[in-house]
Amino acid sequence: MRIVVIGSGTAGSNFALFMRKLDRKAEIIVIGKEDTMQYSPCALPHVISGTIEKPEDVIVFPNEFYEKQRIKMMLGTEAKKIDRERKVVITDKGEVSYDKLVIATGSKAFIPPIKGVSNEGVFTLKSLDDVRRIKEYIEKREPQKAVVIGAGLIGLEGAEAFAKLGIEVLVVELLEHLLPTMLDRDMARIVQEEMEKHGIKFKFGIGVNEIIGSPVEKVKIGNEEVEADLVLVATGVRANVDLARDAGLDVNRGIIVNEHMQTSDPDIYAIGDCAEVIDAVTGERTLSQLGTSAVRMAKIAAEHIAGKNSIFRPVFNTAITELFNLEIGTFGMTEERAKKLGIDVVVGKFKGSTKPEYYPGGKPITVKLIFRKEDKKLIGAQIVGGERVWGRIMTLSALAQKGATVEDVAYLETAYAPPISPTIDPITVAAEMAMRKFKL
Repeated sequence: MRIVVIGSGTAGSNFALFMRKLDRKAEIIVIGKEDTMQYSPCALPHVISGTIEKPEDVIVFPNEFYEKQRIKMMLGTEAKKIDRERKVVITDKGEVSYDKLVIATGSKAFIPPIKGVSNEGVFTLKSLDDVRRIKEYIEKREPQKAVVIGAGLIGLEGAEAFAKLGIEVLVVELLEHLLPTMLDRDMARIVQEEMEKHGIKFKFGIGVNEIIGSPVEKVKIGNEEVEADLVLVATGVRANVDLARDAGLDVNRGIIVNEHMQTSDPDIYAIGDCAEVIDAVTGERTLSQLGTSAVRMAKIAAEHIAGKNSIFRPVFNTAITELFNLEIGTFGMTEERAKKLGIDVVVGKFKGSTKPEYYPGGKPITVKLIFRKEDKKLIGAQIVGGERVWGRIMTLSALAQKGATVEDVAYLETAYAPPISPTIDPITVAAEMAMRKFKL
């Protein structure tokens, strides 16, 4: 069997490795535009700040590793067309036939139609080449003031990286608060205050109209012009679906797949940022553009091709990041989004400490839990704190995936030791707050 993968990023590379473990004889070919296999896009801001020394350090395995697994790589190669009738991928270097095809084309940075957005000194942060260009520009021009357009994860992580290099940073967000798809306003405020302590400024509810100068000299925000000699455009990403659409596959915002990651053509699978899956709360189609989701999708597709009846379950999009001295973890529905969708929710919120009050070194932690009113099920959580957010958001996400109710969370068995955690964990206290509201 010949299995062809279009895309050498996280989804495509992991699929090839999973597939090889399951089938030692299959011919596996990976077609990729870039010159390397998988690297970590989430690590790119840390390369800019210098926390990670070189761009090449974020490459997971060298190409030789894949060669040893007998995975054929066609890197620096662009797939131009999928001929489903002939079962052939047409590339800029010739045709490649397939028995099974896996589309892992990922996503691309969305560039809004801002005047001057292609000027020198304006960057996106999506690839190794982006990081190389940013680092070269900073070394050459030594910018003093940066404007970051967009207050999502990439924008805020980029802003932190610039601030660590001593650059003044202004973040401009069209919506009303930072991380608008992950946090509610009250939780976002905690993050904003922490970032402001480190000199980062914010403007919300307004857009950038023009980038002036090449190299950049000023940015026009509304009717105001501010000085800037570096601009990062971090206004989100869009799934790369053109190949699939041109091949006649069913496409929405992403490539539509079933629970086995199959497209509307059963011999073609789609995984990673380009695939559209099911939202665990609403039951509607959504994108899950996270590295963890890409790996799980890759595993499911490989197992299904190998003959297993593996299923990709609906997603809560569990995510975590660290900004300066704060960890931020989230999943599922926010209170604000629930209201927009007409979902009645009950919220439990608690601000406490990561350690008992009597033990030195505890750090503030705020937990916000979202429960659906009709069935009391946990459908979302947000945690912002100085430490140990990861374990708590993972626990809550696992509970939500198993259909946990407010009582399940409130009476959860937790671990305690004075140097590590309090006797009554903040997540159970937040659930108790919600439980009282249910009884009113």
